[in-house]
Amino acid sequence: MYYNGTKVFLISFLVSLFTAAIVCVLFIFVLPFARGGADKVVPDLIGSNQEQARVIAESRDLLLVVGGEEENDEVPPQLVFRQTPLPGSVVRSKSTITVFVSKGSSQIMVPDMQGLGLSEATVQMSELGLKIGDVKSEENAQVEKDKIISTIPEAGVKVKRGESITVVLSRGVETVAVPRLIGKSFSSAKRIIENAGFVVGSVRYEVSTEFNVGIVMRQNPSSGREAKKGSAIDVVVATVLE
Repeated sequence: MYYNGTKVFLISFLVSLFTAAIVCVLFIFVLPFARGGADKVVPDLIGSNQEQARVIAESRDLLLVVGGEEENDEVPPQLVFRQTPLPGSVVRSKSTITVFVSKGSSQIMVPDMQGLGLSEATVQMSELGLKIGDVKSEENAQVEKDKIISTIPEAGVKVKRGESITVVLSRGVETVAVPRLIGKSFSSAKRIIENAGFVVGSVRYEVSTEFNVGIVMRQNPSSGREAKKGSAIDVVVATVLE
């Protein structure tokens, strides 16, 4: 009786062990396929555009979802710069990969707008994501009137997207008509020159039989001409022979 009991116990033990082995095999090899297919390695989608990323994901029997767009200083616009799960991860077939697409750098280089009109510069700035801020002006002989001389910050400097840029417009060269000085006393001529926005240039004295002593005989530039405000007017004043 004791022998038979031991035999029965041994047979039961072996049957249980065999059953457990079969269950393990089912869990490891069969059940995964029954639950949706084989494991997949997540591909690296960084640097791909959305269409490329979708094709790559679908070729691995995976799904692609765009999680959004974010600014990124390193990856060009419209390219994937982040994904989850990470490349190399093992996931189930038909799993979803979420990618995030770059909107480009948040830092924008101020363009060279010298010589542009304000309206043209405004359009160009808007396309870059910048705005025209303060508008200043100054005299400039090299840049046409109402055209941009420079910007603040200057061209080539990187600024944040949406920042306002100050532009400096040219007023050209401000000119005024040269006043008539001939026949005036030198003291009067000097006052007229300064009141008109000019400065007294060279003063020469010459003997004259036509003009009285101390009277302006000639001037340069001549009266009526347009000259830059602040420029010099030369005069020749009558004197007597000593």
